[in-house]
Amino acid sequence: MNIAILGGRFDPPHIWHFWTAQQILENMKDMDEVWLLPDQANALKPIIAPSEDRVEMLKFMETGRIRLSTIALGKSNITYTIDVVKELTQSIEKKFFWVVGSDAIGEFSRWREYQKLSRMIQFLVFPRKDFPIRLLPPGFRRVEGNLLLSNISSSIIRERVRHGLTIDGLVFPEVREYIRKHNLYR
Repeated sequence: MNIAILGGRFDPPHIWHFWTAQQILENMKDMDEVWLLPDQANALKPIIAPSEDRVEMLKFMETGRIRLSTIALGKSNITYTIDVVKELTQSIEKKFFWVVGSDAIGEFSRWREYQKLSRMIQFLVFPRKDFPIRLLPPGFRRVEGNLLLSNISSSIIRERVRHGLTIDGLVFPEVREYIRKHNLYR
């Protein structure tokens, strides 16, 4: 079984997280599932909403082949990709791929043990609007196809919520209601 891991803060999860996962499944015929894997804490960027809230919001994105994985949660420390990959690669019946947006390539050298990491797992690079893919590091492969691209980000959504602006169309309606009900990102 081939599984693409879409990890990150998901703070909040937005429509483009879903469409990235969906397009990987549509364009990579050998991919069986995409797992959405939220960080407990992130070494490079702060996380605003508690993990419990982010998990509840991610549940709205699950389908038969897009699933939530909480493997990185419950740990009291920062989520390092290398640690998650070490745990995942213990499985002999599953092959994992790590998904990153093209905006993350420039900061990959800041990841813990990044050189070892790129030998342990193949990276799938999903293009993001305004972040053209010029050169890929070893162990990285571009997701190809007739892809829809976007510049939607969680930080844009948090900023819109903070200013009382609509986030309709940027998140699932259930996520919008969850944010409102739990007074997140104000």
